[in-house]
Amino acid sequence: MTPKGRQTFLLVLLGLIFVIAIWRVVPASWKGSSTGQGGRRAGGSRKAPAEVEVLELRLADLDRETGEYRPGRDPFRYEQAPPARPEREIAPPALTRAREEEQIVTAAPEVLEPPKPKPPPVDVVYLGSFGPDDHKIAVFSDNDTIYNAGVGDVVGERFILVQIGFESVDLKFVGFPDEPAERLSVGG
Repeated sequence: MTPKGRQTFLLVLLGLIFVIAIWRVVPASWKGSSTGQGGRRAGGSRKAPAEVEVLELRLADLDRETGEYRPGRDPFRYEQAPPARPEREIAPPALTRAREEEQIVTAAPEVLEPPKPKPPPVDVVYLGSFGPDDHKIAVFSDNDTIYNAGVGDVVGERFILVQIGFESVDLKFVGFPDEPAERLSVGG
């Protein structure tokens, strides 16, 4: 096929595709409007649009009602919802004079115990240990002094070395025998 023949063939094919597309796309109402009958087709009648009721817009309806915020359950946490609050509080029953005096007599003042003293904070740093397994020596520092101590020795007049482990030591507090030992790791 020659280039001119190929071009002619493609133009005819394109024209044919265009005609088919127009024939498929054009709605039937366009075909009926050209009859000159005022929009009526040969076999039927055109329906009139239904009447639409237009309502008046009141601007007061657009104002938002103010609501009251009530905190409730957090949707991002899984827990039981808080119990519902009662709508009204129930007043306690009226006390008679005898009951008031009874409550005053039976209500003893609470005796508060003085707060127990707390052990001092650990202000020494465990640097490490050396020596044989049966007689290890732990090394501590308080930024001014370096202390070498074995099990049972007092460090800095405030701490008792209880145990030396591989990378940690246990210290108890002087004057606080009931307090648990505090564990220090190397550098801590």
